[in-house]
Amino acid sequence: MIAKASYPAIFFVLLLISCNTTSEKKIFLSEPEILQLSDLSSASGIGVHNSVYYIVGDDIPWLYNLNSNFKITGKTQISKIDSLYNGRTPKNQKADFECADIITDSTGVYVVILSSGSMKINRDTAHIFGIESSNYLRSKSLRPLYDKIKLKAGLPPKNEINIEGIAFSNEHVYLLHRGNVSENIVIKINRNKFIEYIKSDSPIPQFEIFAFDLPIYQGVSSGFSGTCVLPDNTGLVFTASLEDTKDEINDGKVLGSFIGIIPFSGIEDGNYIATLVIDNGLSMEKKLEGVCTISNADNKNMVLVTVCDNDDGTSDIIKIKMEIK
Repeated sequence: MIAKASYPAIFFVLLLISCNTTSEKKIFLSEPEILQLSDLSSASGIGVHNSVYYIVGDDIPWLYNLNSNFKITGKTQISKIDSLYNGRTPKNQKADFECADIITDSTGVYVVILSSGSMKINRDTAHIFGIESSNYLRSKSLRPLYDKIKLKAGLPPKNEINIEGIAFSNEHVYLLHRGNVSENIVIKINRNKFIEYIKSDSPIPQFEIFAFDLPIYQGVSSGFSGTCVLPDNTGLVFTASLEDTKDEINDGKVLGSFIGIIPFSGIEDGNYIATLVIDNGLSMEKKLEGVCTISNADNKNMVLVTVCDNDDGTSDIIKIKMEIK
């Protein structure tokens, strides 16, 4: 079931800039629509292809298909973990699908789904699923790659990797690690090498790591929670949620979320612009977990679709216009 809520025409206008950013650009959002999905739990990743949305949740084993009206039209089981309680996989067993993106190559169109890596075995797998052929192409543990990222990033041994976003540009793939208890980082890998690594037994691909000092609100640091590539492939759109928790496993009080832009031209310096999602003058206490764009007309004017994990067995979708100027 989908429930719809309406909000003011001008959603928010608030600029927050990283300490390394000199840009004076601002983000404006307008015409938001909030839809509740009562029968899709814990939405955490979204991609779109030919007006069909592909959504995963962190405590469900399926890849869902939704039409342009955000109604569920089908689902495919991806994880073999199917011990459900009230429609949700228990925390200590779930695959923790945290991100998804669509890729196209000479062989077809695929959804790439990643588990977060925050627990060994259950949460360290990548999946590739063929959209056009409905073919489950490949599953592979990313633990060796995740361990190497953790080592190179200098994360303390007691801290877990926590990949919350994936986005494919024309040449690279970007993985976003959420910094609940460590810094937020972006991992940049050659696109073809990464896909080859998942599809085969090829060596771990080389990668670069970039640290980001994301905004703080009410004493809580925001953490990367989702991403997609800008329509013209010049940077990333990202979501960063505010959750008052000190580890990678347990949920905390949700204080809100940011939406931001990372230009590829300044990624090595940690440059970005971001804005806090505001509703009636206050932070909207929603945990934005994934994002995609559905309008490629102008890189400065686009429509975003974000998914929200409500931590109660339901999810929200927020469709909103974004303008950068």
